[in-house]
Amino acid sequence: MVSTVGSPAVSPRTLTAVILMCVAMLIVPLVDVAAKILGDQGISPFQIVSLRMLIGTILLTPLIMRYEPGIVRQAARHPLSVFVIGSSICAASICFFVALKYMPIPDAVAITFVQPFFVTILSRLFLREHVTAARWIALAIGFSATLMIIRPGTGSFEPASIFPLLAGFFSAIYAIALRRGVPGVSGLATTYYTHIVSLALILPLAALTWMPISAEQCLLVLGMAVIGIGVQYMLVKAYEFGEASLIAPLSYTEMIGSVFVSWLFFRQVPDYLTLIGVSILIGCAIFASYQAKAK
Repeated sequence: MVSTVGSPAVSPRTLTAVILMCVAMLIVPLVDVAAKILGDQGISPFQIVSLRMLIGTILLTPLIMRYEPGIVRQAARHPLSVFVIGSSICAASICFFVALKYMPIPDAVAITFVQPFFVTILSRLFLREHVTAARWIALAIGFSATLMIIRPGTGSFEPASIFPLLAGFFSAIYAIALRRGVPGVSGLATTYYTHIVSLALILPLAALTWMPISAEQCLLVLGMAVIGIGVQYMLVKAYEFGEASLIAPLSYTEMIGSVFVSWLFFRQVPDYLTLIGVSILIGCAIFASYQAKAK
């Protein structure tokens, strides 16, 4: 009989968090596929984000009315937190969708993997979290890996690379805001706040670039909204059920889905330098994450 001494069982909440995070990251590239198709057809990123948030708000409203009738009072008690969560994910979405117009999905996703390093820096600046020397070294190596993917100063450099870099930065702000959370607010309510704030911010910009869309494009946007709601809700619950240091590294499973859908829909695959850079980034981020857990 094999002894299980020293091998503590994983709690159901932790296992649920791991499953939610992995499923969310594997299906989120489908949103990227829809956004890239719409962008290639001339729909602006502002319109794409606004339509996604509008449909998401419409779909969420009946659930909110049924399960969260006091949502307005909750938001009024924490206006800054609600605004930061909504505006940061809105900015990240716009930047990333701009990138998809000019870059293959895996390349854009790879650059956004700088997010954990931005989280480290912002956590030190705004949350006063202690960062060890080992984590700063991992940060420097991760930045070098990002340069390997972007390749500034070479013929392979894509100026649009700045947009997924910005998307990673705004995603880091979102992650920190989500980590702090909105006291007394459920995951469903947080998801709804995000859509409302994003919609309010993006509609004026979308109006400047608005163009009619076909029935097929409406279906793409609907699919984006449904998947987006599901992914965001799963992320909120994953961080609620599991420790951030365990859950955050699982976000890199997104690269698996990104490579697959990019090949399936566009016959695009990342080159070897990008894959090497991504591997280094993932390794550094996981190391930094477990350093934080062990401190």
